[in-house]
Amino acid sequence: MTDRRVMNLLYALLVLVAFNLGLTIYFQATKPQPVADLSANPGGAAAQISDKEAMALAHSVVDLYNANDTHGLYLKFDDLARLQLTEQSLGEKLAKLQSMIGRVQDFAYSNAEVAGKSGGRTFLTLNYKARLTGGTFSSGAIRLTVAMKDGHASLFGFFINGQAD
Repeated sequence: MTDRRVMNLLYALLVLVAFNLGLTIYFQATKPQPVADLSANPGGAAAQISDKEAMALAHSVVDLYNANDTHGLYLKFDDLARLQLTEQSLGEKLAKLQSMIGRVQDFAYSNAEVAGKSGGRTFLTLNYKARLTGGTFSSGAIRLTVAMKDGHASLFGFFINGQAD
């Protein structure tokens, strides 16, 4: 009698596993994938934003970060991005970041990558190398996530990472 219960339980588990596998395959097949269609834009992400624009945007963001101007940095974010965070939470995150990273002394634009497309916007990740002072690290990387719409970049994300020398 115990063997029969074990077999019934084993069959029930196999049915659940098969059902779970089927659902996983279905949802993965129907999930929209962000596609970076670089064939329509032969220059790739770099053609969507100039080096000058990328540096100007980074200068404004880094200047606000170094000045500890939470309000100004918050206003620099796109309207959609501001709906994702409050000015208070941004201030708390910046305080933690500045205590560990310190200030950005200097930086240079490295490259841009297409992060995806959504709602008529092309999202780019702009990468920079940075020299840091006043914190744990002396060098690092800055990443700005921007949305390009009608040829204009708007800030969606701001990341600074320290790198061990």
